[in-house]
Amino acid sequence: MKKLIFNRLVLSTLILFIVTFFCEVYVRVLVESPIFAFPTIRIAISCLAIALFYSWLFHFFKPIIQKVFNIIYVIAVTVGLFSEMCMYINIGFFMGLGNAEQGGKVTDYIFDVMKSLDWSYWILFVPLILGLVYYIFFEGKIIKMFKKIKGKKYTKPQKIFIGVLPLFIVGILLGIHYITIRSDKFQDPLQLDPNYAVWLYPSNSNMSVNNFGVIMYLYSDTKSMMKHTTEEDVAYLYPEASEGGVTPKEEVVEPDYKREINDAAWNELNNNTSDGTYKKLNNYFMNRPISQKNEMTGIFKGKNVIVMLMESVNEIAILNENDFPTLYKMYHEGISFTNNFTPRNNCSTGNNEMTVNTSLYTINNTCTANTYTKNVYPEAYMSMFKKIGYSTSAYHDYTQHYYYRGTYLPHMGADKYYGVDDLGMKWNPIYQEWPSDKVMFQQAKDKYMKNTPFAAFFVGVTTHRTYNQASEFGDKYTYLWKDKNYPIETKRYLSKMKELDLALEELLKELEEEGILDDTVIALFGDHYPYGLTDTQINAYLKENATYTVKSTSTTDHNVDRTPMIIYNSGLKEPVVVDKYTTIIDLLPTLFNLFDVEYDPRLYFGTDAFSKIHPDRAYFVDGSWQDKNASYYAPSARLTYFEGATKYDATALRNINADINQKQSMSASAIRSNYFKYLGEGLEKYAYLNKPKEEENKEETTEGQTE
Repeated sequence: MKKLIFNRLVLSTLILFIVTFFCEVYVRVLVESPIFAFPTIRIAISCLAIALFYSWLFHFFKPIIQKVFNIIYVIAVTVGLFSEMCMYINIGFFMGLGNAEQGGKVTDYIFDVMKSLDWSYWILFVPLILGLVYYIFFEGKIIKMFKKIKGKKYTKPQKIFIGVLPLFIVGILLGIHYITIRSDKFQDPLQLDPNYAVWLYPSNSNMSVNNFGVIMYLYSDTKSMMKHTTEEDVAYLYPEASEGGVTPKEEVVEPDYKREINDAAWNELNNNTSDGTYKKLNNYFMNRPISQKNEMTGIFKGKNVIVMLMESVNEIAILNENDFPTLYKMYHEGISFTNNFTPRNNCSTGNNEMTVNTSLYTINNTCTANTYTKNVYPEAYMSMFKKIGYSTSAYHDYTQHYYYRGTYLPHMGADKYYGVDDLGMKWNPIYQEWPSDKVMFQQAKDKYMKNTPFAAFFVGVTTHRTYNQASEFGDKYTYLWKDKNYPIETKRYLSKMKELDLALEELLKELEEEGILDDTVIALFGDHYPYGLTDTQINAYLKENATYTVKSTSTTDHNVDRTPMIIYNSGLKEPVVVDKYTTIIDLLPTLFNLFDVEYDPRLYFGTDAFSKIHPDRAYFVDGSWQDKNASYYAPSARLTYFEGATKYDATALRNINADINQKQSMSASAIRSNYFKYLGEGLEKYAYLNKPKEEENKEETTEGQTE
């Protein structure tokens, strides 16, 4: 027994297990996942299996070789988990292989992120430091001591036994681990995704880390990528969902508000389709509810429209009239959304830009627009306005280093895309020096304002981080807050925000000079909160100007994701306040309704905010959600009710969770299969089935006269 216990294989397993398990548990502490919960036991089992197998593998080598590989292991685990935590604190998600390419493009941000980390994150390096001290100074002495304790060398049967026993134990541990994944008894009943589905296809990285730990998430992510697993492969594991979390009720609408859609062409297309994925998507979309028209329908019909992505903008932009008068004016005099959120994800700017342009949920574990650049979206923002005679164009005051806008925006309907060089703007490759959004508007005006009616899309960049280092616009207006006791990083962010505010002032001035201000609608949204600022730095401003503060790792609310969404027109008689819970996915169908664009609401996962069937709920990328009653944090299945809220029963909660999962799954399937190109071409092919009889007769008469 002494020989079995006192040997370097056991010692190595013990050390590696302690290092691995400590790092995994501490990650749970940092992301506020419950420690005393079953996932912690599951993680302990996997950590022990990994440590034992690794130690067994290298115990056949000389002690010095095993020591070297153990040191490599300790470094890899510590640095790997620390890097994943940096990604999480930076964008709210753990990084997998699907976004590795995008992650490689933001290496310039590493020091920016590390500077902003709280001291508590550096505790992750404690096991590394102690491990190195142990291996350098103590392991040799302990192994010598073990040799004295265990006595004589192993006999041949003992060597065989010690060689086989670890593998047997590893097999048992992995078997137990697998049983806990397959059995529903080992997961929270409120959990959005079944454990086995998350294991097979860990697109929800946060939920995977909560249930399996970082290392096993990376393993399952790698495995699913190699096997090309998709959401369709695990769809059978999910319960049936009802739209909106509950069975949609038929609306009682006045005749003027009726939205008539003829599905004859779609039915014919479906009848002539043999592809199983397309048929499944056809049946799904055709059976979704149709939002009716309402009293806001068409109030902007025929006007020009500009949609702008405001980089790194949260509600700081609309809280103080003295700081940002133009944004304050547009928010408080236009259509404002007081409970609007921009969900974080693994590719925040690119994915959220795509969401606004298409009202689709992007694929969680990839930079969706970049990955599927060949896709065509005839139902997208600019595509739909182009169909009704608008000129369309898109603008960005930076290069395509991060996102391939010159390719995918034309596929979303842009007649022309103008990057920073096309606009004749100066730019600096040093990432903290971003160009001016004000100059972007000045350089772009002659390219679209003369071609009315127009639909333009702008992506700003001035407010991009970093705020830890000096930069032109980061320091240009800091004097405005010289009397405020804000951190310098906060002041630099406010300074960049000031340039954005002046840019919008410039835009309004240009439209007025052109004589089309009243005839132009401007829609603004933030792509995410300012990642480069810590919670403390954001809260320094919010404490003086808002009724709430933020915590980026909160599991009880999503305040950090609150962003302004604005629809402004100078001709609006009075401001309109929308207090429903919305996200940026609702912007496009809301605009289509306001412009009375003939669109099919079933093809959009957002809902017109003025519709009676709007769910009044904000959905987030990891399956979390928030409404007036509660905040649900999906990775740990935590439900937090607000004061005085109506409680949900178990059935309602399951329906809500199944609904968001199904929407994300079907959206991902549609994107992967380039479904909307197929649908657009198919509906055009069978369009004659939608023509009224009198129109067909008219065409036949015309043809006869021509002959």
